[in-house]
Amino acid sequence: MLAEYVTRWPFKRLPFQRLAVSVLAAAAILSGGGCRRSADHEESRIVVFNAGALALPLRQALDSFASRNDLKVNQENAGSVETIRKVTDLGRNPDVIAVADTALFGAMLPGRLAGPVAVLGGSKLVLAFTNRSRFAAQVTSANWVDVTTRPGVQVGRSDPALDPAGYRALMAMQLAARYYRKPGLEARLKKAAASANMRPKSADLTALLQTGNLDYAWEYESVAKSLGLRYVNLPPEVDLGDPALGALYATASVQIGTVATSTADGRSSRPLVMHGAPIVFGAAILKGSPNPSAGRGFITYLISPEGRAILSANGLR
Repeated sequence: MLAEYVTRWPFKRLPFQRLAVSVLAAAAILSGGGCRRSADHEESRIVVFNAGALALPLRQALDSFASRNDLKVNQENAGSVETIRKVTDLGRNPDVIAVADTALFGAMLPGRLAGPVAVLGGSKLVLAFTNRSRFAAQVTSANWVDVTTRPGVQVGRSDPALDPAGYRALMAMQLAARYYRKPGLEARLKKAAASANMRPKSADLTALLQTGNLDYAWEYESVAKSLGLRYVNLPPEVDLGDPALGALYATASVQIGTVATSTADGRSSRPLVMHGAPIVFGAAILKGSPNPSAGRGFITYLISPEGRAILSANGLR
């Protein structure tokens, strides 16, 4: 897919040299070119909407990319579903949109992409915890089900209507019930991760872990690694991290809301159901983005050896 991306984008003619505006040109713009000033303003910045789980690696990559191209950076972090709804519901249009589940592009933005999706890497679900967590000295990959469902243990998860880590946690609970063949396990795991411990995005849970307000949190391994959190590895049949188990993961599904559709009679909506799949993070450019040259350049940077090194250092496989 990366090769396809490289061959389909006209990367060789990135007009970043035009971003270095001379003093004389700037004076001319200010004296008589309101429209020109607006265009130059757009070309002097890059706007990126991204999943909270990608906040740290993309910030590092943006700082490096922007400094060498004389660009200002606007970065907005949110759950991936919420990130896309900024486009579909609020009419906003970033230069790059990066999400924690590439399936959301097809589900929520059909026909809206200006090119193929660039794969940024994969991860898996884990149960993150700290030394302050209850039973931190006892929890293992063999007993995590029993430990996290004990009375008084506080387990957090993100909102499935806003964040893929949230609906993936629910999928993992479904898969765990089948894997361990324990009737009622899915309901027990949901009850343990009560709605009071739910937050808009998985990255919000890490602060609660570190302060001791949560004992465990459903999190991406990449986020846990980048923040130095301890974590329990789940069975591959549960963690949504093994590309060879895609058919098994697909047996789990979660409805996360509705999506608007157009019909002959007007607009309507349909259920938005996400199916289990190996975890893949990706980025793309939308049609009509304010600065498509910067967007293409940034994605080129992300899939370059230097960009890949940043993503890998932050736990993305």
